[in-house]
Amino acid sequence: MNSENIWIRSMTGVAAGIAAGALLLVGFPVSATADTWDLSQYSYLDIPIQETGIVDVVSDGDTFRFIEEGATDYVTVRLLGVNTPEIRGFNNIHRDKDMCGGAEATEVLASVLRPGTKVQLRSLDKASENRGRIQRYAFAWNSQTNQYDIDLQAVVAQSGLAMWFTLQKEAAQSYKYRVMIAQTQLKKIGLWDPNYCGPLEQPEAKLSVILNWDAEGNDNNNVNGEYAIIRNLGESDVDLTGWLLRDSGVSEWFHLPSGSILAPNDFRVVHMGVGTNGTPEPRDLYWGSDEALFRNTDISSFLGDGAYLLDRNTAVRSYYEYPCVLDCSDPMQGVLRITKVNAVSTAKKMSQRTNQEYIRIKNTGKSSALLDGYHLRRDVSTYPFLPNTSIRPGESLTVRIGKGQPTRSTQYWGRDSTLLRDRGDRVALMSNRNVTISAKAWGKQ
Repeated sequence: MNSENIWIRSMTGVAAGIAAGALLLVGFPVSATADTWDLSQYSYLDIPIQETGIVDVVSDGDTFRFIEEGATDYVTVRLLGVNTPEIRGFNNIHRDKDMCGGAEATEVLASVLRPGTKVQLRSLDKASENRGRIQRYAFAWNSQTNQYDIDLQAVVAQSGLAMWFTLQKEAAQSYKYRVMIAQTQLKKIGLWDPNYCGPLEQPEAKLSVILNWDAEGNDNNNVNGEYAIIRNLGESDVDLTGWLLRDSGVSEWFHLPSGSILAPNDFRVVHMGVGTNGTPEPRDLYWGSDEALFRNTDISSFLGDGAYLLDRNTAVRSYYEYPCVLDCSDPMQGVLRITKVNAVSTAKKMSQRTNQEYIRIKNTGKSSALLDGYHLRRDVSTYPFLPNTSIRPGESLTVRIGKGQPTRSTQYWGRDSTLLRDRGDRVALMSNRNVTISAKAWGKQ
């Protein structure tokens, strides 16, 4: 695709919005999950000003060099909230190659950050930094309002050339940029347009990525409990050899190994920890990380992450992000139902008591329900269904709280002790985008 055409399309409305003073910090859409978080706790004015100065030069779509007032040397600033494709090499290889969209994202940021532009930097923690770069929310001077109110993160997010990127200690504006990026995804702008990067490799490929981001227990003690399921939804084989699975950051990327050929409805399970590919199940692969990679959601701040499948030309071919903010309906709502919960256990042996506790889910629909990425949640404890679990129409699946050998109709949470309170408790069936499908409560909570 002609780079000039890409540039014009990505900047349509962006430059006009800046000229009209429209890209300011204003209200943003309320979503289906907005009432879960306190989204009013911060405006950008509540975030402390850490530095004020001028732009030296833009490095890429989310990074620029900055000279603070009174200083002579520059520091490098990494924008919070957004992450754009890499330029001048990525993943320690391809040093002569930019990722798809990297150059265009750089032009978008450079168009509003000319050398000498006055900028104000904000962060909750002055010490926020990564790889020698300070991490900040950045706001450019607006000559029409005489304020630092041009939101540079919003400029990048609305271009369609950014993934969502957030940190636990700097999540004050996280929801806003997540919504902006989700809007570009729904409209298939920029990276989210299947044809943005030019002719597609294996254009017939139709793939899904589902992420189990919350491992049972402490995620860092159960790294392989985090995993992604890549499935071929199409009608022909797809060769994923050399394709890239990445998170929303820049340091945790995984290349699929040679021979990763998926027949229709075939899948691979990529565990985030260490292991031997092909064990214990033939479709198991291992990322090789020593620690958990994907952030858990947090009721006190808007946190989440994403998994992205890129082809060898670094075009985004499938992605999964959580939590959901727009278009959060799920086809299983009203179809999958928790029909029974048994919370009372009376056996003397704990191993027997745990399996007396169970949760039963019924498929009331007319077709089989695939549960990739779906999970049960009780308070902070979660149970992800085994990969490739499906429930046939009219049938039920029982999840017992203890340990055992799974069958088509029964799975086991895997606990050594009981989980459900006899009185005053609740369990929920959650979708692969963390949306409640069915819930059952009993007693006073």
